[in-house]
Amino acid sequence: MAASPPSRPGGGLFTDARSCKDWLGALPVTSIPMAQQHLLEAIRAFNRSELDPLERLKCLELLREKVAFLQGEQRSRFFGKTLPLSSIDQTAWTTGRSLLEEMEAGYRLCLTAAQAGERGIADHAALAAQRVMRAIGAQMLFHAMVYRRFDGGLWQRLHAEFEAAERGGLVDAQVKDSLEGEDGLSTVGEAYVNALLLQAADLAEMTAPQIDFLEAVLRRWVRKVRVAREVPAGESTGGGARVLGVDLSRPAGAFAPAGLRAAASERVLDVEQLSRSIRRRVKALQAGESVANLGLPEAAAGVDMLSQLQRMHRCWCEGGLRLPGRVPPEKEAGVVFGFPDIHFYVSGCEPFDQPDKPRELTRQEKDDIAVFGKVSERSQKLRVADYNFVVESWGVLEESLGAWRLLRPASASRGVALGRVVAVRVGASAPYFLGVVKSLVQETDGRIEITVGLLPGKPEAVAVRVADLRSRQASSWTQAFRLPPLERLGIPESFVVPGGLGSRGRGMEVWRGEAKESTVREVLERGADFDRITLG
Repeated sequence: MAASPPSRPGGGLFTDARSCKDWLGALPVTSIPMAQQHLLEAIRAFNRSELDPLERLKCLELLREKVAFLQGEQRSRFFGKTLPLSSIDQTAWTTGRSLLEEMEAGYRLCLTAAQAGERGIADHAALAAQRVMRAIGAQMLFHAMVYRRFDGGLWQRLHAEFEAAERGGLVDAQVKDSLEGEDGLSTVGEAYVNALLLQAADLAEMTAPQIDFLEAVLRRWVRKVRVAREVPAGESTGGGARVLGVDLSRPAGAFAPAGLRAAASERVLDVEQLSRSIRRRVKALQAGESVANLGLPEAAAGVDMLSQLQRMHRCWCEGGLRLPGRVPPEKEAGVVFGFPDIHFYVSGCEPFDQPDKPRELTRQEKDDIAVFGKVSERSQKLRVADYNFVVESWGVLEESLGAWRLLRPASASRGVALGRVVAVRVGASAPYFLGVVKSLVQETDGRIEITVGLLPGKPEAVAVRVADLRSRQASSWTQAFRLPPLERLGIPESFVVPGGLGSRGRGMEVWRGEAKESTVREVLERGADFDRITLG
């Protein structure tokens, strides 16, 4: 166990910028969770101590860098985790959230002193206000790391800070921000817009690399968005308007322009310049232009820049249009997770065996054949039971075109993660259909909801293996699914295979009664644990 960092004589950890720097230099970081806990305890004590306001601000600037480093180290720990979190991950996440809350509280003390005109810090009101705004936005994003809904109080604090900055004339005052400013500079207005647009991008539908790309894009383009009290001249509030609305009196984020009421508490985000930048790059990417020539941030692994830019434009510049759903009469759906379990139920409850090799019978099956001339039904059921396949009964909340919104039951044993393949059956006698977890959110009361987007066609259980002998693992077959062509809709035949197998040009064998060798023609979709491919 790492040792606790040293305390100052008299019980205090640090009382000025110099002692704070020394303390941070001695903070052990071999264990990130423990370092965060030490830091949290120190900042709590620091926020409750009486200090010169300017020294407090200097200390917070040093602490901010260390907090950002530790939070960054923890970022990969949370993204992509299944929900609900394990108790260890939950504890680490709670510590990280508390750190951000304490940083907000510390900067609020500085802002209060600056607004009161106290000597030494009065000239730093814009910096303190911007840091408070950034801390609130960071808390919002930290919830998104684990797909958790945050309390509306965060929105209320964010809007209140922006309104206060408006009254104080601080919205456009530039301050130094080496952590989050594109060129080392930022403003309260930019921090506010950044938080609004991040949350307007429906983070519950985005993977970690996609969110990284989103943040990088916003860092470069946030200055293209202006906050105004009225809709800019020449703009309408129809579905195609280049504005978003925000109501400072409501605990909510940006909304489609059609919802504007011309209230005194409302503001509009003019996203016309942002829209132009996105559309120009979408057009260039569609024309085959190199990413390096488009002024885009370096792509994260697995990010389709074109689709993500198109998605950003829909969310920010087209009102985030969505088809309305309905509450269906069905109240429960059977949900199956993982290739082995899904394959079992899609195949009609047939355990998976290597199709080109005879399976060795169990002793009980041999005894059955010796006595009855066949394997008894009881022995078949016992063999199936050994696999421990599971169908969970989830609540049905909403149905929309090609998608179901489902509620995880408290009794569920399987975790859920964004981008994973599932099988869904609505009705006891209905067939199973394949789907992908497209949206994931844990509500403030702990309930977990997912939206499953259905893949086209009724699935057929098949087996696949890589045709290249050098790439095979003991030449073994693995579970996969065939989705039939839907010619009237122009949808080709496709196969859903375990993640990593789908690579354009790779040889692939499919077993459907016999082995047939083909080549991966196109990768239609990559999920967290699957690839959807076409063969030819």
